[in-house]
Amino acid sequence: MKNAPPFFIGWAADPPGSGRRVLLRAGLALAAGGAAGLAAVLARGNAELGATRWEGEARSLRGLLVAAPYPALRTRDLGGTVRTVFLASEGKSAAAFPAALVGQAIVATGSLIARGEHAMLAVAQLDAARGLDDTGLQAPAPVDEGEVLMAGEILDAKCWFGAMRPGFGKTHKACAALCARGGLPLAFCRSDACGAGLEAPLFVDATGSPHAPAILPWVADPVVVRGRLVRVGDVVQLRAGLQQIRRL
Repeated sequence: MKNAPPFFIGWAADPPGSGRRVLLRAGLALAAGGAAGLAAVLARGNAELGATRWEGEARSLRGLLVAAPYPALRTRDLGGTVRTVFLASEGKSAAAFPAALVGQAIVATGSLIARGEHAMLAVAQLDAARGLDDTGLQAPAPVDEGEVLMAGEILDAKCWFGAMRPGFGKTHKACAALCARGGLPLAFCRSDACGAGLEAPLFVDATGSPHAPAILPWVADPVVVRGRLVRVGDVVQLRAGLQQIRRL
């Protein structure tokens, strides 16, 4: 289609529209901070996106199944330290599992999606595990790290972890909204860190719960969020209500 909006995947070349965004940011930087600001923006715009991977072969991870705020596996099977691996379906929705497995040791089999220390498993099968020592796998108490003001985009975590790369335009927004509607975790993609593969906090409401569908109009648009950073083990959350979001 000649006029189709740009769309691309994680292993493709540079994202369509990236040049336009760089020029826009460059213009704003030049107006606000002169040549130094312009140089900094252009340097960021030309930086490569952080490495991602989506393994084609199925692997099994053992750990403790938690349901909140999103389905996840607390496991030592990725490097020996306790890691949180979010669980998704093989499509654009959260993983389904029997309620009786929550808080229990399980074996999750599927394909691993990862960017840096962030990981998600596209689940093909979940089974109860026997003989697993779950000491230390329970999620620790949340630690409030203070108020922050962040600029960036609200994205679905599956795409950001490695299924896709942050894109541009209506198709990008529609894809992110569809994943969010399907119950996949949301991540806040900071404008100064997301593309480099640095930490993208899990985006939840002010109570630490998943956002209601009212969040959908805000997904995949440039926004500023005033919220609180809260650390739960190896996961950093950005907690903010809808009233704490404004468009750029």
